[in-house]
Amino acid sequence: MKNKIQNFISEKSLFNKEDKLILGISSGADSVCLMHILLALEYRFDLAHCNFNLRANESDEDEIFVRKLAKEHHLQFHIKHFDTQRYASENKISIQMAARDLRYAWFHDLLVSENAKYIAIAHHANDDTETFFINLVRGSGLKGLLGIKAKTDSIVRPLMAVSRAEIEQFLKENDIAFREDSSNVSLKYLRNKIRHELMPLLTEMNPSIQQTISDEVKILEGVAQVYYTKMGEIRKEVIQNKNGIIQLKITTLLELNPLNNYLYELLSPYGFSTIESIAKSLNGQSGKQFFSSTHQLVVDREYIFISTLETKDAVFKILEEDLKLETPIAINFRTVLDKNIIMDSKIAQLDFHKLKFPLILRKWKDGDKFIPLGMQSFKKISDFFIDNKFSILDKNKQWLLCSGKDIIWVVGQRIDDRFRIQPTTKKLYIAELLNNE
Repeated sequence: MKNKIQNFISEKSLFNKEDKLILGISSGADSVCLMHILLALEYRFDLAHCNFNLRANESDEDEIFVRKLAKEHHLQFHIKHFDTQRYASENKISIQMAARDLRYAWFHDLLVSENAKYIAIAHHANDDTETFFINLVRGSGLKGLLGIKAKTDSIVRPLMAVSRAEIEQFLKENDIAFREDSSNVSLKYLRNKIRHELMPLLTEMNPSIQQTISDEVKILEGVAQVYYTKMGEIRKEVIQNKNGIIQLKITTLLELNPLNNYLYELLSPYGFSTIESIAKSLNGQSGKQFFSSTHQLVVDREYIFISTLETKDAVFKILEEDLKLETPIAINFRTVLDKNIIMDSKIAQLDFHKLKFPLILRKWKDGDKFIPLGMQSFKKISDFFIDNKFSILDKNKQWLLCSGKDIIWVVGQRIDDRFRIQPTTKKLYIAELLNNE
């Protein structure tokens, strides 16, 4: 087994003898096995153990066990205690996800502080198979079916070449002690259900199921390489980014076949998963909206528009002495005495003495109205949008610059006629919308 793992390390170029590793060790069979294999192969590494404080005395006993291992084999030992339940509650995630986040964040800190190059994790072939089924059950697209990589950035997994049975046999033959994690038998976790219920059933139907799935994953990896190369080409052709708004032309999308597959790859990076509903809306009534946790998607007449979710009630104050606003949009401010008119909708030239500071930057709301430059009567902002063929997403992204209760500039579009430069104007206030692309 030692030679098998060494060959795997070399074949996958996981790391070299001169590289220092941080080995994540739990006291369980897998990581204890990896420790002994790395010792036998004479690699350099420290041990890092996470105490997640989830199993009362059992967690502390795991820590004591690993401390003894480190002392016995003269290995540098790092320990970190976590309030995992609190972290999970504060971040509204599962205990398993919380433990994963905390573990890897600390491991990466150790890489820097200990001048190490890689984090060694004891995932093995069975973990790969179980992950395949977890992703299949949850739905994760093609990427989720490609299994666990032997090397991902600074994380290496030397045991991916061996099965759990081989690990257990190695420990038994070498009379190596380890501790069993009681949570590994609990069927409340999906991974354990797959491990203890699904896999025995599949093994009964196909004794070589582990190898069969491994072979299928290798085929999928080849398919994925072709697939994602083509998808990258399509993404460049279809997606446009204008002023921070993602645009996809609907007629172009409808030419793609199979449409749902393309939409999944194009839209999932923005958090959208209701692909079938979005696909059906492309031939429906304009204005259909969809939301992910981070983005808004609007199906308009000719385009799909995707923008980052923003708080509609957000208000930003601009003081008289302010020279620049960087968020939520970039605007420069200055005062001048030169009354030369600049014909540019991105530059608002306003009569300074008619303004009331602080100015307010906000989104539009129902009932808003102003007197567009060149007109004598009020016009509703909503009607201004219609006249200028604003999409729904354009409306939602539009900012207004206000003086008191008066709208003085529909930013990047039109100023209010009441605040324009006149013969009596002595000082100009200039607001310039910067290029946000």
